[in-house]
Amino acid sequence: MGTAIKEPNIMILSNRIPRVLLYVIAWRLSSVFLVQTSDAADEYWQSVEVAHRLAFGYGHLTWEWREGIRSYIYPFLISLIYRILGFFGLDFATLIIITPRIMQALLSAYADYRFYVWTKNKWALFSLCTNWFWYYYASRTLVNTLETSLTTIALSIFPWRDSNTKSVSYIWIVAWLCVVRPTAAVIWTPLCLYHLLTTPTSGRIVLLLSYLRIGMSTLSIATLVDTIGYGKFVLSHIEFFRINLINRVSDIYGTEPFFWYLTIGIPVILGLYYVIFLIGAWQVVQHPAKFHIQAVMLVVIGWTLAIYSMIPHKEIRFILPLLPFFTCLSTSGILSINNSVGPFPRKVFMAVLVLTNLLPGLYYSLIHLRGSLDVMKILRQEISSADNDEVNILFLTPCHVTPFYSHLHANITARFLTCEPNLYRQNDHVNETEVFFANPNLWLKQTYSNTKDTEMPTHLVLFNALAPTIHQFLNKYRLIADLFHAYNAPSSHSQYLLIYKRK
Repeated sequence: MGTAIKEPNIMILSNRIPRVLLYVIAWRLSSVFLVQTSDAADEYWQSVEVAHRLAFGYGHLTWEWREGIRSYIYPFLISLIYRILGFFGLDFATLIIITPRIMQALLSAYADYRFYVWTKNKWALFSLCTNWFWYYYASRTLVNTLETSLTTIALSIFPWRDSNTKSVSYIWIVAWLCVVRPTAAVIWTPLCLYHLLTTPTSGRIVLLLSYLRIGMSTLSIATLVDTIGYGKFVLSHIEFFRINLINRVSDIYGTEPFFWYLTIGIPVILGLYYVIFLIGAWQVVQHPAKFHIQAVMLVVIGWTLAIYSMIPHKEIRFILPLLPFFTCLSTSGILSINNSVGPFPRKVFMAVLVLTNLLPGLYYSLIHLRGSLDVMKILRQEISSADNDEVNILFLTPCHVTPFYSHLHANITARFLTCEPNLYRQNDHVNETEVFFANPNLWLKQTYSNTKDTEMPTHLVLFNALAPTIHQFLNKYRLIADLFHAYNAPSSHSQYLLIYKRK
């Protein structure tokens, strides 16, 4: 295994590449249709919602886009797809929803294919394709998914010490990664240092100049895109670090203890493969010279986890770009197990691996948090059966539980409860969501009183737990949909999402 990860012999693989590529494309495209649940709010509010506003001129931008901490590059690429659909008159809501996911699924499939070309190992590809968390994420329009795909592609062309390539083309991918997702620099800093240290002294100046040239070119283009998007000069990468890390605004979205990634994050992503990863990692520690590339990967994993663990706000998706590293090290563990057990135990073990990924994959893809998307489907039907001017939707849920205009694709009146963070450290700051749930009836009375020239909403969306509290307000409405959302719902959610329509 120590020499398994090299640039492939193209002649040997030429007969296999088309079939492997076809398989992984079909596999990743299936997730576009099978994954029918929501996950993180950023899947919509940091990508397709922004892209929809860019392409069609209406939509809501969250506070991040007013403060200039996000790059417009990813939403801009999605907006190009929207504009093409609009140009040909194909901007139907269904296509608006599905085409960005198809784009991301195809990129993820190509990353899987490059992973196979790089590793030349069927077990490595098997491990990557059967990983439930990657299947669950591979077609989502999250910048973390994009980062994982591009990281995998960049690793496949990275000039490892014992590889045949001396190309620096990976730097372009890394540069774009860092401007789209600044935290990508955490993973790639040790790898770039490794490349620099394994380069002959005579070539280091040339390599440093390549870093500088590509980095400055990419940063200039990214800054231009952001300046156009924001309508003013913005260095979104600096603003990202200033607000999220220095001002620690990200902490309001939850904090976790230092060891959280080791005890929760990695086990969720890897499942039973976590044990196999530890076996492979132990082999690498014992024989670092034999497993040279894997040893470098282990250093990158340790470094990245150490940095991310020091940041209070933690999410599983933040370490998803480490998946190709985990998979390569897990492959070492799988080969060790295969060599030490008989055929029947080996088959049982592989069956258990598949089953322990299949069950959570089906549950989280089809059941958990599906109400967020089912609600939008019903609302689209309501909009299509009425004039746009007649529809006025009020979302009485915690903010960003559902998508918004990107899944309605109709310029109607719609409102949700906002949750702006206390960016300016005001002593009396309370966001709208907190105000509403502190006293829902008072908020409704003040917002929709007879003395105000405020149009009553035609449709309400809320969790079932709220309905008894505002039953008097709901007397003006009738229930038209009672949609399952989740069994083990987050604390701010309930098991069912309800849609009411004005009588």
